[in-house]
Amino acid sequence: MKMLDQRYINTYSLQENVKMSLGKILTIILSITALGLVVALIIFGYEDFSAWFQKVFIDLIFAVIMAVIVGLIIDRIYRKYAPQSKILKTTMTHSPGNNVSFAKLILPNNNNIIVDGAERVVGREDFVGVISTDKLLYIGKDHLKITKDGDYFYIQDLNTKNGTKINGETISANETKLLSSGDEIEVGQTVKIYYHERT
Repeated sequence: MKMLDQRYINTYSLQENVKMSLGKILTIILSITALGLVVALIIFGYEDFSAWFQKVFIDLIFAVIMAVIVGLIIDRIYRKYAPQSKILKTTMTHSPGNNVSFAKLILPNNNNIIVDGAERVVGREDFVGVISTDKLLYIGKDHLKITKDGDYFYIQDLNTKNGTKINGETISANETKLLSSGDEIEVGQTVKIYYHERT
């Protein structure tokens, strides 16, 4: 069996950076509030601060509650209306015993592109977060197609500029080749992935 490339490029999608749990939101709000109260105590002294705090205590609690509610509403709206990238919909993290797909393409970071239908087009968006942005430009938007015919899977280069290779052999534009489990596929002379059929 061929060794998989174990490189991992540490990039994250905007969606992953934006996600924040309720616990983190509350921790940040409470930390800022506590810091503000300590600074006010130092600046105004204990007696002035105590009198001020008694007047605005209810307002502070109300402001914290409203901030949490607004944060939750914004998070809910973002999750509902944020566009889902193709990679989030089609790439699954490798997990032992996963028998959902008929075949899979193993990426350099060990994520899988699942081929579970009659046809699966693989393109640039499937490699976001797997290879660097400048290398993504060598991969076509719709670069190659995997099709299932009976019990066999075939690969076809979709007439791309930088081509596709199987085990070092270039596939002609729009040529269809039979895939075998363990095949190495080089996409756009940039990234090597591995094809495996479900056992």
